[in-house]
Amino acid sequence: MNEIQFGTLNTDGSVSNVRMIKQDSIKGCPFFILMPDHYREDGTCKCNDSIERNKMIKEWGYEKSDFKNIDLG
Repeated sequence: MNEIQFGTLNTDGSVSNVRMIKQDSIKGCPFFILMPDHYREDGTCKCNDSIERNKMIKEWGYEKSDFKNIDLG
């Protein structure tokens, strides 16, 4: 299956908080973001979510103009 596994690597070498996301879901994001929390359980990205968008602008350095072609959902 064409999925990417995300998880937390623990100091003992084990992995926890595992989440699989389809490559097509990541390719469907306008910004190709590789952060699992950016994707909903159905695989859609949160670029059209006002709270996520504000975080992207405040914490990740995006600008409002980056979203001009992305309608809020």
